[in-house]
Amino acid sequence: MKKLVLILIIAFGAYHWYTQEQPGFTGQVHERVIMYSLTTCGFCDQKRQELTEARIHFTEYFIDQDVKLQKAGIPPQSVGTPSFDVHGHMLINNPPMKTIREHMSPGRKKV
Repeated sequence: MKKLVLILIIAFGAYHWYTQEQPGFTGQVHERVIMYSLTTCGFCDQKRQELTEARIHFTEYFIDQDVKLQKAGIPPQSVGTPSFDVHGHMLINNPPMKTIREHMSPGRKKV
């Protein structure tokens, strides 16, 4: 029963994060695209290839080797990978390329 309750809490937390745009780590608008990955993530490999083919320059951090995500207050178990910080907006759980491009659009204001 305790495992079921824990699973439900984690699922609710993941759903909450997935359905809401999260603010960037610093709260500052910037001109970078940062991808947070796991070294063992197939979705990360696929997204890396999509970004490269789209000629989108990005910086990649591996959260299983780098603690930047945890320092930002987001526990690694609560988000799916890859996750992105696009110009100061947190996009988690493998967002579609369309969403990434929308946040790169000039003139988009930080919410």
